[in-house]
Amino acid sequence: MKTKTSIIEVARLAGVSKSTVSRVISDAGGSVSADAESRVQAAIRELGYTRNSLAAGLRSQKTWMVLVMVPDIANPFWSEIARAAQDRLEAAGNSIVVGNTDWDEKREARYFDLVRSCRFDGLVLNSVTDDIKMIQDLGVPVVLVGERAEAQDIDTVGTDTSTATRLALEYLWATGHRRIGLATSEHGSERFLSLRRRAYDDFIAEKGVAPDPGIIFSVKLSEEGGRELVRELLALGNWQDRVDAIFCGNDILAIAAINALRDAGVEVGRDISLVGMDDIPAAAHIFPALTTVRKPRSLIGGAAAELLLARMRDPGRPSEKHLFPGELIIRGSVAERQNNT
Repeated sequence: MKTKTSIIEVARLAGVSKSTVSRVISDAGGSVSADAESRVQAAIRELGYTRNSLAAGLRSQKTWMVLVMVPDIANPFWSEIARAAQDRLEAAGNSIVVGNTDWDEKREARYFDLVRSCRFDGLVLNSVTDDIKMIQDLGVPVVLVGERAEAQDIDTVGTDTSTATRLALEYLWATGHRRIGLATSEHGSERFLSLRRRAYDDFIAEKGVAPDPGIIFSVKLSEEGGRELVRELLALGNWQDRVDAIFCGNDILAIAAINALRDAGVEVGRDISLVGMDDIPAAAHIFPALTTVRKPRSLIGGAAAELLLARMRDPGRPSEKHLFPGELIIRGSVAERQNNT
């Protein structure tokens, strides 16, 4: 077995000191003449030298590793955010580990233990936990993806969820719907999706509509949740008289509901209207195509990475919050109803 080439061998072949080689390969760099650097790089190529990042990390207290934690990597919304963050962070010289929590606080806690053990230089996450103070105390730069009212001292990037929710509800109202239901989740943090519920409650109150708790569905934001939504809806018995549209907390939930309603003989876009949120690729390909509120996934992921890099360079800088607007994407899942009230 070939032994690993040492920095001393590189220095000997290049005809320079060990410290000169160290400056050439160091992340911090150093003052090295162009000729010396050229000879060192030639020796590195000839000998096949590979820098020992672990040893370098022990000396510099850096790992050049960033953890990106998402709650559901199977959801294209989260995978695209992770990919955009990865592209920017890798361009800055970091390696990325993507952690999938599946909305599970115990699984998330295991990743937090890895962060505490100094495995990572920074963390980008959409957290399941409510404990913002614990996240602040992890000992590494952190950027949160998604709004958190109480996370005032942590860099945050996401979509203006309240305004995005209102976009969907106003469109349903404009198309004649007056019995608008809500399907979202109370599972997870803050509970973080309560922003949708608060925006919904405010909207219903402003329109002078008597609230109907029976058409507010608490389900998982998943395919399973979409099927559960339909079971609960149809179990109302007189559902056609109580609800004519539902705003769904995300597209995966809405798409699964469209399929389950079709199986039950209910046609979305005629018998009932659905609106989602995120605008994942499948939203345009389901039948009927899903009206939804688009979130700019690539912008969110890239902005999260930029905020983290800035925090890593300057830990004492003031915290920032970047919230992007949503965009209503109109397709075929909403019926035009005649309603002048």
